[in-house]
Amino acid sequence: MTDLSSALNYSKKDRKEFLDAGWWNDDTPNKWVTKWAKERPDAPIAISMDLTLTYKEVQEGANRFAAGLLNLGFKKGDVIGFQLPNIPEILIAYLGIQAFGAVPSLMHMPYRATELEPLLNHVEAKGVVCLAAGDAYDAPATFEALKATVPSLETVIVVGEDAPSRAVSYADLIATEPVELADPPSADDPAMICFTSGTSAAPKAVVHPYRTIMASARYGLEDMNYTPDDVILCAPSFTHAFGVMITLTALAAGSASPMMPVYTPPALAELIKYTKATALCCGPAHVLAGKVGGLWDVEYTETLKYIYMGGATCTPEVMHTIEESCPNGKALQIWGMTETMMPILLPLDANFEDRKKYLGTPPIGHEVRAVDEDGNILGPGEEGELEYRGPFLFASYYLNDKANASSFTEDGWFKTGDMVIIDEGDNVAMTGRVKDIINRGGIKINPLDIEILLDERLDVLQSAMVPMPDKLLGERACLFLVMAPDKTMTLDNVREFLNSKDIMKTKWPERLEIIDAMPITATRKVIKGRLVEML
Repeated sequence: MTDLSSALNYSKKDRKEFLDAGWWNDDTPNKWVTKWAKERPDAPIAISMDLTLTYKEVQEGANRFAAGLLNLGFKKGDVIGFQLPNIPEILIAYLGIQAFGAVPSLMHMPYRATELEPLLNHVEAKGVVCLAAGDAYDAPATFEALKATVPSLETVIVVGEDAPSRAVSYADLIATEPVELADPPSADDPAMICFTSGTSAAPKAVVHPYRTIMASARYGLEDMNYTPDDVILCAPSFTHAFGVMITLTALAAGSASPMMPVYTPPALAELIKYTKATALCCGPAHVLAGKVGGLWDVEYTETLKYIYMGGATCTPEVMHTIEESCPNGKALQIWGMTETMMPILLPLDANFEDRKKYLGTPPIGHEVRAVDEDGNILGPGEEGELEYRGPFLFASYYLNDKANASSFTEDGWFKTGDMVIIDEGDNVAMTGRVKDIINRGGIKINPLDIEILLDERLDVLQSAMVPMPDKLLGERACLFLVMAPDKTMTLDNVREFLNSKDIMKTKWPERLEIIDAMPITATRKVIKGRLVEML
């Protein structure tokens, strides 16, 4: 029997501190939607090229969807898998599941049966919500087949065309008469499940209560200065922590969220233009791809006031591209994780040099520190692993003692795995990932030092440097490059370039591989482990 509350094991001390300080309160997403549906019923909450939904329509749709789920036998605490693209209906399904206390388990669109099976089994999902069959992927058939290996899975709910005979139609559920909910969720209940690094035999399932996601969205609203008049476009998927938090922050503000079901550079550019987006949340890859495609110009970007970059390290080239291409916009870095939500951001009035250099500072109620390999706390200006604690942080991974033991310190700090430098004012600058560091005969090489330089070249579309085993030194460095059309480089070319940049020879790669495309995650991060396997 699924008991997600076992992962919400916050200490009494932390609970009291977070509640007394007002960092935690009794908010839920459905309470916010109800508020805006009453105050601004006809204001848009979700906009796509095909459909616009108002706050009132989403509130009513979510209540009907919840009633439909209850009629099917779902109850409070049940886990419902959730694999949908960014379409307006995603808000009705998400809010409808939460309305009576069921828990959406977010799963990325690129996942197929091999990735989905261990995740569904881990949380004992009773149902799933998915998109109707398309040319590239038949989700309903995939989930129906998974019933054979996922004993808990009973119901497949299909959004879109007519549902297959054994599935349930989303359209039928939102036609259900709403009912009064006798036992809605409390703020201490589990609100959603996200998976990180997790399609292995022991997935890392992050269970957030309403307390943490609401606190993160509420403070994100304040830090980003959103208003009901804003149109906030988040390019990453809603099923990713970045996407869901930006969307919930927009909901808290009473803002509109443009929805892009499939990302392409032209689709993003056209949606910005069509919706007159005032804020864009995306990754560096989105900006660079748009620049290469000639779509990152004033025709599309003139309405943007703020462009928040997250999900991957943001190079100076990306920041300059944004500042030069958005006449009314500012580029800012933003940092968050599935486990921590969205806590680090600079003030909006920070100067450009600081915005290039820093991720930002932690919000009120949060603490950050950098530590060395042995866990010793480092001083300002010293590079180490970022550790973090505060009211947005999850309590523990669900049913994964090994991950919990390796991810938390004895005094309760979360080990993020990010390499940073923190100055005297708690400004955090990202320098890489702990697991990406290459140990060449005892000398630690940070691949980001090389990747940033190469990514600034016009003939290089993407770079990644990874360790390769070496009997003498333990590890050496191999560089992978994706080149612009009709361009190429040799290892000697790379070394000459790095020499011109005064990079010491110890950091130079000792092997070069030119590939057509980087292996990437559902959230557009390079899978360096796959590159190592290719070696």
